[in-house]
Amino acid sequence: MGNMRREAGVLPRRAAASAVSSANTAASTYPAWHPAQKGEVRSPCPGLNSLANHDICPRSGKGYTIPILTDCLKRGLNVGGDFALVVGTAGIGSNPSPLTSGLYFDLDMLDRHDFLIEHDGSLSRADTITGDNHSFNQTIWDTVLAYYSGMTDATIPVASKARFNRIQTEAARDPNFSYSPVQFILSYGETALYLSTMGDPITGVAPLEYVRSLFEEEKLPYELGWQPPKTTTTLASLGAMALQLNLASGEQVPEGVILGEKSLRAALIGLNAATGEIENNVVYAVAKLTGALGSLTGVLKGLTGS
Repeated sequence: MGNMRREAGVLPRRAAASAVSSANTAASTYPAWHPAQKGEVRSPCPGLNSLANHDICPRSGKGYTIPILTDCLKRGLNVGGDFALVVGTAGIGSNPSPLTSGLYFDLDMLDRHDFLIEHDGSLSRADTITGDNHSFNQTIWDTVLAYYSGMTDATIPVASKARFNRIQTEAARDPNFSYSPVQFILSYGETALYLSTMGDPITGVAPLEYVRSLFEEEKLPYELGWQPPKTTTTLASLGAMALQLNLASGEQVPEGVILGEKSLRAALIGLNAATGEIENNVVYAVAKLTGALGSLTGVLKGLTGS
């Protein structure tokens, strides 16, 4: 894999030790990290896995509730409660018995195919048809890195093209490839999320070595100098960046979809982002209990533009 990176022109990662110059640096006090041990579970999401590996979210990967997720996303990545509420609702919906088990989810429950969180065309995971849709896949991730040839920062224009290439690649080779309006929206949302949390929620510029630490090691790059962004990542900021990413890729927006904050929220609470109709009854029922429905009228107006 090292040869693949050199051929792609991706700059080598800076040695971690060079970022720690004294005992007074922020890196000297970052939360301890280790990968999952026996009995601990992880998800297809490198961000949630990294938070668990640092014990910012429960290291076991089990028993995640809305309050727990809200707290650890805020402390670990400065992600706002509005996003935590809807993504937590989607997570609870992935529990096989979400309405009777206590409104929680374990990270490995997020493996459920096309159940909002997991989807085909991932940046770093194989499609479910391969039999492993949750493990980090270096070969796939190298195709993303190739777009950053000679660069030190991930940016919206390049991240957008790398994301769209993954969609086109899997659509061409996976006979069961799935890419509904919901997956279209959430795919853009997850790219916006890594650019925001590893870099800047407004500009979308993120040091590439930070991004690689997140994906390749499932580790928050404190020792490289990273700290959670001072600007909070919210549904509004993610929706705005998703729109910029789409404009940069030139990918056609599904009919009826208005890409932005409202469509991202709708997709995560079980609504059809084009019509506002209920698309996932289980997640919608969970959303009623978690309070994630909020002002349904406001969501529907945002989707239709009325």
